[in-house]
Amino acid sequence: MTRLGLRVRAWWAALTAVLLVAAGGAIVLPAAPVQAAPVSISCEPGVVYSVSAGGQLRKITSAGSQNVGDYATKKDDRNRDVPVTSFNGLGIGESGSPIYAYERTNSAQTVEIYRFDSSTGSWKSTGAKQSRSGVQFIGGAVDLSTGTFYFGGFNGGGTTFSLYSYDSSDNSISLKGTIDTSAGSGGAANGDIAFDTNGNLFIVRGSGTTTTVFSVTSANLAKANGGTISSSKSAGFTTNSNVNGVSFDAAGKAYLGTGDTITSYDMPNWSNKHSFASGSWSSTDLASCSSPATITLQKDVQGGRAKSSDQFGLSLKQGSTELGATTTTGTQAGIQDEIVGPLPAKRGAEIVFSESAATGADLGNYASTYSCAVDGKALSGSAGTGTSGTVTIPTTGDAVVCTITNAPLTANVSIHKDVVDENGENKKPGKDWTVGAKATATTDSVTSNPTAATQKTNSNGDAKWGLKFSKTTGRATVAISETQQDGFEFKSGSCEITHLDGSKDTKKLTSDKSTDLTGIKPGDNVDCAYVNKVSDTALTLVKKVDNKAAAGTAKDTDWTLKAAGDTASGNKTIEGKTGSTEVTKAKVKAGKYSLSEAGTPKGYEASDWVCKPTSGSGVVTSDKSSVTLKSGDDVTCTITNTAKTGAVTWGKTDESGNALKGSVWTLTGPDGSELTIEDCAAASASECNGQDKDPVAGKFSVTGLKWGDYTLTEKKAPAGYILDDTPHTFTVSGSELDKKLGSYTNEQKPQVALPLTGGTGSQIYLIGGAALLAAAGAIALLKGLRRRNRKH
Repeated sequence: MTRLGLRVRAWWAALTAVLLVAAGGAIVLPAAPVQAAPVSISCEPGVVYSVSAGGQLRKITSAGSQNVGDYATKKDDRNRDVPVTSFNGLGIGESGSPIYAYERTNSAQTVEIYRFDSSTGSWKSTGAKQSRSGVQFIGGAVDLSTGTFYFGGFNGGGTTFSLYSYDSSDNSISLKGTIDTSAGSGGAANGDIAFDTNGNLFIVRGSGTTTTVFSVTSANLAKANGGTISSSKSAGFTTNSNVNGVSFDAAGKAYLGTGDTITSYDMPNWSNKHSFASGSWSSTDLASCSSPATITLQKDVQGGRAKSSDQFGLSLKQGSTELGATTTTGTQAGIQDEIVGPLPAKRGAEIVFSESAATGADLGNYASTYSCAVDGKALSGSAGTGTSGTVTIPTTGDAVVCTITNAPLTANVSIHKDVVDENGENKKPGKDWTVGAKATATTDSVTSNPTAATQKTNSNGDAKWGLKFSKTTGRATVAISETQQDGFEFKSGSCEITHLDGSKDTKKLTSDKSTDLTGIKPGDNVDCAYVNKVSDTALTLVKKVDNKAAAGTAKDTDWTLKAAGDTASGNKTIEGKTGSTEVTKAKVKAGKYSLSEAGTPKGYEASDWVCKPTSGSGVVTSDKSSVTLKSGDDVTCTITNTAKTGAVTWGKTDESGNALKGSVWTLTGPDGSELTIEDCAAASASECNGQDKDPVAGKFSVTGLKWGDYTLTEKKAPAGYILDDTPHTFTVSGSELDKKLGSYTNEQKPQVALPLTGGTGSQIYLIGGAALLAAAGAIALLKGLRRRNRKH
């Protein structure tokens, strides 16, 4: 509509109002002359549109302002057109269409949606209304990417913003959700909302002189369904007071309206404050259809966290001024939900982005890189290695997104130990077991913390290692092992390797010996578990036979071995031949066992039972004929039977049975060997140093004889006696160990006779000798008689 037409209409309305007032009636606007005049909307930078409480749309530039189209009216209770009084919520779509606003009633808690017709320059109510108790509607905007009109308002404390959308296809209104605006709130709030060309929503909250931007991404807005909508909060900046309208333009300027003034700022740090325009507009809201460039900082946790509790702080700064900050939450990998921005930004602005460790995270456990893109295309010179970087908002393009990527350099290894009883039941953590995880780099390098390859499990049965690689390409082999304890045996084991992408590999452990896990890489979590069972209480009975000294003939299986348990053992008894399954690793119960043997071989001497652990070291409680077993003991009890050597005795006598000394004998043994046995005549057996151990002359005792057949032959007869070379045979065996051969008699040698050579000559000598003997006898008799007489 032309200025002349507007003046005519204003004059007509004023004249009618005067006449009606003079007549005592109400001010009702009669139908004005129809002035169909299309209007155009500019989306150039530096152009701002406002709307007044009276419904007048106005175009404002730094050079001045002008009304656009007609002001809005509403129907009273008599269906008459009357002026609007609380028009607000101006929103302008891409290329200047559509244009929406609303009339507020009920203390700004009820709105009625209006749409501006650019072809006629007039407002028209859609008839769509929305009420919300406790919410004061303060702003509206058109999504530049979809053309949908959104509006909303803060609650009384300014801590939440309720957002509604208007659907022109069916003239309906729906609640999209609520945004938490409590951070940095300072009581009652006013402000406005705006969109960029990518559909990102900016809720500008003014409280006193502090302005804060809450950004809602188009993705979060699209999935909103009436609940809480995620947003990103900027830092608070000191700007105008009583802000009631905001708009942005493609140059990165922000415009804040306060009724009769508009102030411009350079984004995103609200710098370069400039009085853009002023006038008696009674402006309630601002809007534009120009979209600013934006800056967003996001975090990409590549694959996953080194520790599930690790979090990261993100920060955007312009110079030393912080623009916004946030901290990640959760454990998910990939792009995190928490971001800084998007924030409107002036082209050419240099922005610093950085990350920091939060909640105990160590950035040294990650390889950090960064990159920036505009509208999805990489920005040259804005990628690098590290935890911070800078980016300059380009002269073209809209959405600048910088991403700090963290890829873990660590892997975690844990070993859990459980033990069960000998029945495989009653599982409990194994404390103080030695387990091992030895890491060897196969690519790049790796260090382990602790450095020791083995640890003892704690009271929960756990031992843990942290591996740190020098690069994300690092790989290692980890050798998993455990040290077995006496009384236990390996039952089962496995390792589950969880990779950063969530995929898993499982390695079965088949023994307590070392098992290699290959290809371990940064981000892997290796969880291994061993289950050890109390060993079966086992008892082995062993018979050993020593035939060496005596050349015995019995075998170890000639005896039956037996262990009879007491009441504690359940009266368990095992019995069998050595080496048989009945007495080899026989499964028994703990308790005391009496040990015995039975067998027919004679000539053997049994040792005491000797009980020891079957393998390894340990303490076994036993005595000569019993053993006490604890649960899990594996004990071998051995009894040794040694063949006893034989002995032989004999004597040497004359024909009258008198012992004769000095004989020498030859004893030929089973193997043909010969022993020379000389008669020992001594005061005691200890003085007998030869084979004969009997000190009595003419008596013989030979010991230490092996079993077998022997031949005894006299080698030399006693002096004066005839040699008896008759062989005497005997056998030594287990049933005949002591052979008593009796006495052997030797005949005396005959007297030597002198030969007779003459008659009378020899007779004379014989007679003479006899006479002499007679004379000697007579003399002896006389002497004896004399001694007797003296005594009497």
